[in-house]
Amino acid sequence: MKEFLKNPHKSIFEHKICIENARLKEKIRAMTIQYNQSYGLNETRMGIDMAIQTKSYLKLAPYAMDELFKLGALNDPLWNKSTHGQGETLDFKLYEWAFPPCLGPKPHGFVSEASRAKGVIPMATSDFVEALFNADRWRDMFGGMIGRCTTKVISNGARGSRNGALLLMKAEIQVISSFMPVRVLNFIRYVNKHAEGLWVVVDYSVDFGTDRRLTRRCPSGCILQSMPNGFTKVTWIEHTEYDEQLIHENYRGLIRSGVGFGAQRWVSALLGQCKCIAPNLFESTTRCLRSLAQRMRRMFCATVCLTGWERWNLVANVPGRPRIMARMYNDFQGVSGVVMSATHSVWIAANHRHLFEMMLIKDLRSVWDVLCHTIATRDMYSFPLSQDEANFNCVSILDSNAGVYQPLMVLQEASSDTTGSLIVYAIVDTPTVALVMQGGDSSRVGLLPIGFSIVPYHGESGESGSMVTVGFHRLLRNQVISNITVENINTLNRLVAETVRGLKMLVDPLNEEGM
Repeated sequence: MKEFLKNPHKSIFEHKICIENARLKEKIRAMTIQYNQSYGLNETRMGIDMAIQTKSYLKLAPYAMDELFKLGALNDPLWNKSTHGQGETLDFKLYEWAFPPCLGPKPHGFVSEASRAKGVIPMATSDFVEALFNADRWRDMFGGMIGRCTTKVISNGARGSRNGALLLMKAEIQVISSFMPVRVLNFIRYVNKHAEGLWVVVDYSVDFGTDRRLTRRCPSGCILQSMPNGFTKVTWIEHTEYDEQLIHENYRGLIRSGVGFGAQRWVSALLGQCKCIAPNLFESTTRCLRSLAQRMRRMFCATVCLTGWERWNLVANVPGRPRIMARMYNDFQGVSGVVMSATHSVWIAANHRHLFEMMLIKDLRSVWDVLCHTIATRDMYSFPLSQDEANFNCVSILDSNAGVYQPLMVLQEASSDTTGSLIVYAIVDTPTVALVMQGGDSSRVGLLPIGFSIVPYHGESGESGSMVTVGFHRLLRNQVISNITVENINTLNRLVAETVRGLKMLVDPLNEEGM
């Protein structure tokens, strides 16, 4: 009130910011002293250079946490409802006035994107914090979004909790398209127990340097509030700066809107993983089937985005044609040879959700599925990935309803939310299905995924539709990469072209165009 009386011409919003800044400056000073006392660095053990570097990370941590917490607490006029999706977007003019740049000035030529989204997940807050601290669990929790990820623990936290924990992380964040470069992030993850039942997990970029391929992550992350029923209310904030010239023009609208990498995508992916249920199958069967489908999806995403640990060799990359890659292949059953992959992205004049639902109609599968439509005509086993009965998200084993024995079936995962849709499937044999249904170890099952990533298209002139990425794998047994022929390449090109033509005919039966 004193501050308001000193300058009554300021808005109430401006006064709130000034008062909050003064209060939090003192809080940050106290936190820094407390942190240094509680988590003092052993310079003999860590080395002088590492200790100095770690202290620089610690210096930024409370400032980043403070900014994230305030961005989570403030509403209008700082945040506005997004015109795409269900989240909110940041008013950058107000933000730049109210918040000093935590990481310094924005790199020249970079653009900013910031969004906020909220959700409630059926998981205890402490369990979620643990998952965010573990690289493998973090990657699995946001299926399809995260490629390679490495971590280095600086501090585990104090007194048996994650309060004050500090991680140095490097991660690849991906939109599933061969046209989209992955976002490479070097960042610190800082965990703070703000109050009883209230946690803040903040990420902020470090070691950014001058590499324009890197994305700078301004204070981002989540505010977690425990609920009486054991669930967690999540407020997710994503704020990045990046070089837009590296983004394919067909995807710039998607990224600018926040749908591609923004908070709504993180929350949607999180809800999709946490709400997975399977009431009609035994727990061991569910676990095995889910694990196999998860590995299949991860393989498909890694191949499209080149974020897996396998080493691929570029075979062909002609503009307007599929990108053809190859790598050597050996599985646990003794099968060896060369795996070829073909990926291609194309615009289709249909809403991503509509196209997704059309592709799941069994009677229409023959229109677009070149390889598997004869053995994927009914659900043999299926379990939903959501409690919403109107949701088509599920993992299925599909077989033929022709009435004759078929030695081959199809494992398929289908998922969709406001930020995009994904259909991934692979041919599996009868012994594999038997193994899965018995809850056996499926980690050695060989898979060659086929998949479709469908994301909303936001054109510069207001046109809409979907960007669809098609991906195939094909095994050449007992071959080496040097023996790949033009016919092998042409076969994959034809598969992609016929599939794209089928997708266009699915949404417009009079359309007979190819790629």
